[in-house]
Amino acid sequence: MSNDLKVGLIGVGLMGYGMAHNIFQAGFDLRLHDPNPTAGMKDLTGRGAKALPTVRALVEDSDIVICCLPTVPVINEVIGGPDGVVETVREGAVVIQTSTSTPALEIGFGQRAAARGAGYVDAMLMKGPAQAMEGSLNVIAGGADADIARVKAVLMTFTDQFFHVGPVGAGCTVKLLNQAIGLGTHAVVTEAFVLGAKLGVDIETLFSIIDSGQASSEKLKILSKKFLEHDYGLKFATTTGIKDLRLCERMSVDAEGHTPILNTVIGLFETNAMMGNAAKDVSTLAETIGKLSDVDFQEHAQKK
Repeated sequence: MSNDLKVGLIGVGLMGYGMAHNIFQAGFDLRLHDPNPTAGMKDLTGRGAKALPTVRALVEDSDIVICCLPTVPVINEVIGGPDGVVETVREGAVVIQTSTSTPALEIGFGQRAAARGAGYVDAMLMKGPAQAMEGSLNVIAGGADADIARVKAVLMTFTDQFFHVGPVGAGCTVKLLNQAIGLGTHAVVTEAFVLGAKLGVDIETLFSIIDSGQASSEKLKILSKKFLEHDYGLKFATTTGIKDLRLCERMSVDAEGHTPILNTVIGLFETNAMMGNAAKDVSTLAETIGKLSDVDFQEHAQKK
């Protein structure tokens, strides 16, 4: 793929900024749009990227359009609205949608893009803003082989591991399954540690034993470190976790699936939000389960 292609990116927040930075550094002709210009957008336009005033203006001036948006309502408006991406995309262009939604929504957008002679790829992102800036995200993509081939060079500017998992919608499917497993594991590990604390088990010893066996996981290591160091700094908000879990639930309903464990996990994180932790990190679930279990988990976890 030639770096002469015009690449447009809509949504220059923390993730979008890192992605745009790497696209620009790779030499692509970059244009940007965000209704609320961010520090990242100002930095990039100061270095030569082009700011465009509307979604339509950006789409009509781009060979590849990347969307990095915060919520499903915003995705619906920006991509599917009357002046949205799939209503204005030009023939021969490719749309890349990186924001977590549902397979049904992505398939619908893909069909609308195809009706205009354009390609569509749902390229779901793993990891966070720091990795976006480093160019080390993992990308799970759904789309036609030809469309993936056309956009892969752009995606690889901010990607470490790239997975093409099927047609449009497949990227979103796998991302939601990953979120369900990750947050479900988070919940059961947290519940076990709080119960251990209530029963008088030393948290550091419990971690060492579990980590030595088949129940060990990366999530166990991350949470144990947070518990032992009392580090509940915001990395992944409870509201974001609930959003992803609810989208997975929607996917399950659409497929007539049976997901009772998922429903329980949603309930736990919604309880955590109601206990005042909606905007706080998902690791605060330990505080909530501790309160419900009548144990001061933080005090217990800090004991040596």
